Amino acid sequence: MARPHGILRAGFPYLTTLGMRRVTNFPTDIAFGEGTTVYILMRSEGAAAIRIWSTDDMEELTDDLKGFGSYGSEDGQFIWPVSIINGPEDDLFISDEWTNRITRLSTEGEFISKFGKEGDEEGAFRGPAGIAFDREGNIVAVDSKNHRIQRYSISGEYMGGFGTFGTEEGCLNLPWGIDVDEFGDIYVADWGNNRVQVFTSEGHLKNSFGELGSGEGQFERPTGVTVDTHGDVYVADWGNNRVMQFNPEGQYLWSFTGDATLSKVARNYMLTNAVPNRLREAGRLEHERYLRRPRSVRIDKEFRLFIPDYESYRIQVYQKDFIELDETQYAAPLRNPTLEVT
Repeated sequence: MARPHGILRAGFPYLTTLGMRRVTNFPTDIAFGEGTTVYILMRSEGAAAIRIWSTDDMEELTDDLKGFGSYGSEDGQFIWPVSIINGPEDDLFISDEWTNRITRLSTEGEFISKFGKEGDEEGAFRGPAGIAFDREGNIVAVDSKNHRIQRYSISGEYMGGFGTFGTEEGCLNLPWGIDVDEFGDIYVADWGNNRVQVFTSEGHLKNSFGELGSGEGQFERPTGVTVDTHGDVYVADWGNNRVMQFNPEGQYLWSFTGDATLSKVARNYMLTNAVPNRLREAGRLEHERYLRRPRSVRIDKEFRLFIPDYESYRIQVYQKDFIELDETQYAAPLRNPTLEVT
């Protein structure tokens, strides 16, 4: 799929909020299923599970909430899960940095397989974090505490990797999030170095952007990264409680700091609980809209941006608004560009 010659960026409005405390606790990542289905990966001290949710949210809390997974080290269980992706056979792959493995489940929660063990030899893990599929359908995984990226077949066969510890460009320091674009380039949220690095599929450095700070284009411990089909890059800036958008060259474009409203399910819950309504009225309502420690970011085929709002127990959703431009509507690069406002 070819990228457009350019895009007219018309805005990125807030769309909706999904979930609430008690049902989508501590969401760390999200994967897209069929239709309106999403799989929300949740983790906290002593608890880990996958909640099956809908992009239409839920009308009210019921006793038959759908989901699977539990806390533990047995097959199909998790202790400290990090990332979830939807596989080519409508199955799910989940990384777990505590058990040092990647688990494969059906979308009904049935255990299929697992791979990984603790160690620093090729194919082993010390804290697997972000995972993504490459163009060939192989899994590209962040091996965080070994400061490297590794590639596996979906059956778990080790296929190679790259990365060494360091602060120089091309080196990694506790990398966390990862994504692969349609050309096979690999985007890594380099957590310890406060930057995003872009590598070819062979592991050669193509680009690097970001530095420690709280200003535009700066990071404090980036945890998640995703790329859309326009080449725009979205980064979960965990320490600064925001998500930032960059163009394909790594130029800063936009920040998302949170615009949450009460979700559909939260509104209906509050309507039947008088005490929480009174307590909420006494709080600082303005602060409810802000992101709190986002750990990942995902964008779907409809260009809806999903931000797991980890410490607020919800998902905030935005909609990219744009017009794709052809070569007659988008000029070639300018030698001395200036922006005139008339």
